[in-house]
Amino acid sequence: MRRMLVTIMLLSMIFASAAQENENATVELSDTIILISGRKVVAHVQSVTTSKVIYIPYDGNTVKEMNRKQVHRILYKAGRVEVFNSLAAVMVDDDNWQTVIVTDNRDDVEGLFAQGDASAQSSPQARNARAARRSADIRLKKRAVNMGGIVVLVTKRESRGGYGEIPTHFVEGVVYGFEPPVE
Repeated sequence: MRRMLVTIMLLSMIFASAAQENENATVELSDTIILISGRKVVAHVQSVTTSKVIYIPYDGNTVKEMNRKQVHRILYKAGRVEVFNSLAAVMVDDDNWQTVIVTDNRDDVEGLFAQGDASAQSSPQARNARAARRSADIRLKKRAVNMGGIVVLVTKRESRGGYGEIPTHFVEGVVYGFEPPVE
């Protein structure tokens, strides 16, 4: 009796592990639809039209469809990747100077904390006034990130040069951030 009970328990454990491996293999052999929200849908993609993605969920039998505008990309089980739309939200590093906003509008810094003053001058390699202004703004943004800021309220702008001279652009402003300055 005891041998029979042990044998039944061993057989049930073997069948349970085989079923688990079979389920994992089914998920791995399925296509993955990644939505613009970041959510993943494991399914078998039947077809992709100009406006719809038609699929069968891996745990179901019914054919479903979703709007193609909701799909970021599809990872096919064969290894092919098809990209449709960009993600709705993307995480950005706090130390990325490209996220700093340069503004002349005082309402944009309402509720933020002043971190300090910053100034910048354009690169000497600027070939025209527009490039000089862009260069000065980039340098100002980099200084703002180093100070812990996210917005720069411009207090002064000055352009020099032109008519055969190398253009130069100066910009000064107050850096604002989410946190009060550390003293």
